Amino acid sequence: MTQPDPFAPPSGATPPVAPPAAPAPAPQPRFGAYAPPGYTPPAAAPSAPVGWASPAPAPATPTGLATATVALAVAWSVVQVVLLAASFPAVAPYEAALAAGGSLLSVSTPYDELGNLLLPLQVAAFVVACLWLQQCRRIAMVLSPAVRQVRGPVWVWLGWAVPVVALWFPFQVVRDVRAAAVGGRTPSRLGWWWACWLVGLWASNQAAFSSLGLAARDPETVPVFEGLATVAVVAGAVLWIGLVREITGGLRARLAPVA
Repeated sequence: MTQPDPFAPPSGATPPVAPPAAPAPAPQPRFGAYAPPGYTPPAAAPSAPVGWASPAPAPATPTGLATATVALAVAWSVVQVVLLAASFPAVAPYEAALAAGGSLLSVSTPYDELGNLLLPLQVAAFVVACLWLQQCRRIAMVLSPAVRQVRGPVWVWLGWAVPVVALWFPFQVVRDVRAAAVGGRTPSRLGWWWACWLVGLWASNQAAFSSLGLAARDPETVPVFEGLATVAVVAGAVLWIGLVREITGGLRARLAPVA
């Protein structure tokens, strides 16, 4: 006779039910290697609208001044190239004047005449470029008031003429205007443009000193300095024209009415 199992549940008894499994923990958002409890990632900030959203009328972009600035830069470069070509035949008259014991100030060559033509062209280029830069600075300060302008508005004009500070003040003015008008990091071409400007200015002055007899140099150095000045002026003009177009285009895009 089989003995009943003492551990078997009595007949008709309900088997025990296993306790419910613990709920899985809610997934936490990742925050690098550690997610703080209850952390919710912030929503992406909406992009800033492109265009003029103010009800006030937008200021006019100085497009005409930009065009004139570019045209004068091209004209300056062309005259500089012709000046280089005229400097080679000017060496012989200069040497003849020195051999006769005369002064180079009494010598007149096509090179000297072109030099006289270049001066008023440079003055015109300076005035128009400063007017354009001044207008761009005013508009850029309204569009980007948080971008600091290191130099005051007076240095848009005086920065090019005041000794010593003329070595870096104009660069800072153009750099800050570009930053406020276009944004982004300062491009390397801005530094190359300024280097070309300084080299061209120095070389042109040295050529003028040699041709006027104001430096103890052989007249044969005139084409050498003019060659260096021509390379710097042409390269600098290309970079300058690119900056003028970039700044003007950036202001035009930001001043366009929002659709």
